[in-house]
Amino acid sequence: MKPLLLPFIFNILVLVPIAGMTLFGGEPGGQLASQGKFPESAGFRTIVGSIWTAILIGSVLGLVWPVQMSPLLLIQVIYKSLWLLVFVLPRWLGGRAQEVPSGIALTFLVIVLSYPLVIPWGQVFGKSRP
Repeated sequence: MKPLLLPFIFNILVLVPIAGMTLFGGEPGGQLASQGKFPESAGFRTIVGSIWTAILIGSVLGLVWPVQMSPLLLIQVIYKSLWLLVFVLPRWLGGRAQEVPSGIALTFLVIVLSYPLVIPWGQVFGKSRP
């Protein structure tokens, strides 16, 4: 198996239950997905559910076209890194770790640390083909 397929498989395994539950599950789904750490907001839950569903769909496509869909992995690394730096780190350092949904934080940390190892950087930022 190609290592580049692993992030797409991981995304699918994580997002099949979470994406739909967040997007279509209403308040209970959003609270379950956020581990009850964030107040319910249909607008933000729907935005997050939409993003996670888009990543799920892109990950299914990534099983067929892994190199072409690898920029999706880069987007994940960027937005998850920002969330860890802007939301999680200040709370951990400020003694408010209980405000952080640990499952999401751990999953995001694994992705931020591992996906860059398999992204085909040369092909993502390489020369354009005529």
